Amino acid sequence: MKTRATIRFAAATALAIALPLLAAERLAVKAGLWENTVTMEMKGLAIPAAQLEAMPPAQRAQMEQMMKQMGVGAPRTTTESSCLTEKDLDGNAFREALEDPSQDCDYTQVTGTSKRQEWTFQCRTQAGNATGRMVVDVVSDTQVRGTMEVRMPQGGMDMKFDSKWKSADCPG
Repeated sequence: MKTRATIRFAAATALAIALPLLAAERLAVKAGLWENTVTMEMKGLAIPAAQLEAMPPAQRAQMEQMMKQMGVGAPRTTTESSCLTEKDLDGNAFREALEDPSQDCDYTQVTGTSKRQEWTFQCRTQAGNATGRMVVDVVSDTQVRGTMEVRMPQGGMDMKFDSKWKSADCPG
């Protein structure tokens, strides 16, 4: 189903890009445990009414719930923790985090300073081409904010994130 593939692509892209692992030039942030709050909204993605009507009620309810959880039609906010090491902040950790052999994407760095990272990207998928822009701003060495926009033939995704440093030590 094209809609599921599109949602999976958008969600995977968001998760891969949302974390403050950007470092063409090392970001001026601390290594350690970070808390990431991400608000994501999917726009224009919908299952055709005829397809929904053909589904059994339980399947339809499940599909509608899945779409809602993905942020389709209304923003969805999640908070997760991540651990950033010194290695994550050096070199091209951003590019390494994005490189996925199953995706055919080109990334262009627009700005790459210790205080701001900006990238544009274009990905070719079975569901169609996706283009986007991502910006990450260092507020301080303990706070990073950013946005990401993805546009696809079926709709788009807008994401905002705010990441805060919690401690130098990571659990586990």
